[in-house]
Amino acid sequence: MPSGPVASSADSVDIVVRGVGAHGASPHKGKDPIYIASQIVIALQSLISREVSPLRPGVVTVGSFHAGFKHNIIPDEARLQLAVRSNDKETREHLLDGIERIANGIGTAAGLPEELLPLVQPAGEFTPPTVNDDALSRRIREALIRQLGADAFYEETYDGMGAEDFAYFVETEEDVPGCYFSVGGTPQADLDAAAEGGPPIPSHHSPFFKVEPRSSVTAGVQAMTLAVLELLGK
Repeated sequence: MPSGPVASSADSVDIVVRGVGAHGASPHKGKDPIYIASQIVIALQSLISREVSPLRPGVVTVGSFHAGFKHNIIPDEARLQLAVRSNDKETREHLLDGIERIANGIGTAAGLPEELLPLVQPAGEFTPPTVNDDALSRRIREALIRQLGADAFYEETYDGMGAEDFAYFVETEEDVPGCYFSVGGTPQADLDAAAEGGPPIPSHHSPFFKVEPRSSVTAGVQAMTLAVLELLGK
C-alpha cells in the first residue's frame, strides 16, 4: 500500500487525418490519409523517446487506427484514437501540445492545405493522477497488518501507467486525504508457474486475463471493512 502517486493521469485524444480520395492506381491524384496517419503514428513515439526526460514517465499509445474500405481506393479520411498517460502536469501538457504539433507538422509536410490539416480533439474527461496521503496510507496499512497479518500484503511494483477514477474523490477543493490500494486476484498456480519460467501473467485487457473471484472479492471486502472501522475508531 504505497504512499504518494499510485496511478497516472489519463487523457484520450482523437485525431482525424483528412486527405483527398483517389484511385489506388493513381495515388498522385490524391492525398493519402493512411500514409499521413502512419507517419503520425511513428512520429508520436519521439515525444517519449526524445522530448521527455527518461526520469519522467509518460505514455502515448495509439490504440485504434481506422481508414478505408476497399483494396484499390485511397480514402479521404483516417481516424486515430490515442491514450496519453503522465504523472505530472508539465509532462501532460507537453505531450498534449506535442501531439497536435506533430500531427499538423506532418500534414503540412505532406502538402495538405490548411483547411485539411489533421483535427486533434480531446475525447472524454481528463482523469488526474491518484496520489495517496502518506499518513493515511501508513495508518490503514498498520491496521490491516494487525488484523490480517503481514503475509496478506505483497510488495507491488508498478510496471505500467494505469489510471484510476478514485482520483476524483481526493482531487477536490476540500483536499480530502485518500488511500487507494489494489487487491490481488491472479490464481496462485499461475503466479508459481510464471516464477518458474512458465507463461507470463496476462495483462489487463488481455483476453486471457483472469482472477479467482471468491478469494479476491473476499479479501477486498475484508480490507475495506477493516479500513472503515479503523477510521471510525472502532
